[in-house]
Amino acid sequence: MIIPCEVASKSVIPALRALVARELIEEYGLKQEQVARKLGVTQAAVSKYQHQVRGEAVELGAAPEVKAMSKDIASMLSRNPNPLQVSQKLCQACTDIRALGLMCETCRKVDPTWDVEHCTICFGNHSCSELVSIEPSSIGKYRRIPVLS
Repeated sequence: MIIPCEVASKSVIPALRALVARELIEEYGLKQEQVARKLGVTQAAVSKYQHQVRGEAVELGAAPEVKAMSKDIASMLSRNPNPLQVSQKLCQACTDIRALGLMCETCRKVDPTWDVEHCTICFGNHSCSELVSIEPSSIGKYRRIPVLS
């Protein structure tokens, strides 16, 4: 059985970290070791993010909404914020990315038996729904799998 949060932890979070890592290196001039400390990963992971060897399980970079999220997170990290605020921002970004429908195809690949065509888990109400920043009209915007009733 597939749990979307598990898929997100193995695909969306690494892809988001990769975008943020590249932003911190390219726009803020940080070294891989500095980025690794800020993201809580190894320098080797940052190297793989930078060279697009890791964090590519789901394509996020093409969505302008995700670009804005990664830039916002990188900006926050560049100022040495409270780790709790960073975690909250990353969780929010993951929720928004899922709501955009960017993870649906990955769920289908991870578990072909999952009824992806009827799944709306990532578009539904979450305990953090009052924090969701994505506009309702954007829900499922990038979903390539039609939702059947």
